[in-house]
Amino acid sequence: MSLLDDLHQICIEKGVSIAVAESCTSGLIASKLSQKPGSSTFFKGGVVAYQNEIKANVLGVSQLVIDKKTEVSSEVVTQMAEGVKKSFSSDYSVATTGYAGPTGEANNNPIGTVFIAISNSVNTKVERFVFSGDRQSVVNQSSEKSLELLYSAIKKQK
Repeated sequence: MSLLDDLHQICIEKGVSIAVAESCTSGLIASKLSQKPGSSTFFKGGVVAYQNEIKANVLGVSQLVIDKKTEVSSEVVTQMAEGVKKSFSSDYSVATTGYAGPTGEANNNPIGTVFIAISNSVNTKVERFVFSGDRQSVVNQSSEKSLELLYSAIKKQK
């Protein structure tokens, strides 16, 4: 079975719901989550928050945090994940923000830097990755890693 098959099955078995907030992955995670028939039983939907205005106005990310830390930071991705989880009333959420390239690096975060957050009712966990390759490769690696982290978090739930 594939990761998507495993994720689909565990969400149904555990009765959990998922929402997504994507920046650098531009909806690829949502697209993958909704590929299998029956995914509407656990996948509530998501927001592609490509511009900071959407991060702030739709997901509730603090503009002050964006200004201070930049949109590619653990603080911003945390607020994205928590904002979409709250808005969609989901059990879990996944959020991504990063520099897919070919431009955009800042604050010691080179091209390929991606922050991924997984949020549930207990906590929000953030990891920072630096993926290599061209823009599409970074986006693909980010979406796959997001699904892996989401699956792992749900699997640990009792």
